[in-house]
Amino acid sequence: MGRENKNEAVAALHRERILNAAEVLFSEKGFEGTTIENISKASGYSRRTVYAYYESKDDILHRIIEKGLVSLRDGIKAAVMSDDDFVSCYKRICAEMVRYHKDCPHSFENVNGARSGDIGAELSPAVKEILALGTEINGLLADFIEMGIERGEVRSGVVPMMTVYVLWSGISSLISLAETKGEFIAKQLGISVNKFLEYGFEQLIDSILEERI
Repeated sequence: MGRENKNEAVAALHRERILNAAEVLFSEKGFEGTTIENISKASGYSRRTVYAYYESKDDILHRIIEKGLVSLRDGIKAAVMSDDDFVSCYKRICAEMVRYHKDCPHSFENVNGARSGDIGAELSPAVKEILALGTEINGLLADFIEMGIERGEVRSGVVPMMTVYVLWSGISSLISLAETKGEFIAKQLGISVNKFLEYGFEQLIDSILEERI
């Protein structure tokens, strides 16, 4: 490994440690309740070092969101490129969304809670990357739906990109519902939370299939 590559690997390790410390603090204290000083102490780096790698607390959060979206994109890409039938691929996508929510809660929460008005005219590199990842993920999902139409598994009148937004909203809402009220629903219906999610995911995809599950 060359000197330049070694330095970059070390810098990447430092950035990752700072991000990990910030994620824990955001979960414990909330974003507003966390300071750079908190992140400095929790990560074991000086404030100066933290600022050497990140411009601000917002920048740290944006990088956490970006990291989560990268993992989601890679999972969705693997799902849609598999040789499974359309419904099986869809179920893998749903499983990736559940994993994304579990492993990257701050990314999940901020992506689904963001409003278009929150994005200013001057975009930071991190925000530009987040938007690019969102566009890439939407494109993967739209292509997946288009493929389902071509195979005759999805109704021909379905509009791929509009369907992406509808399905994303539905899947995200179900996952959030399972988190907040899942145990109550499971107890009331006598099923597991996973069974409730599976039922909900199937109801969503049934709306666009040529033949219902």
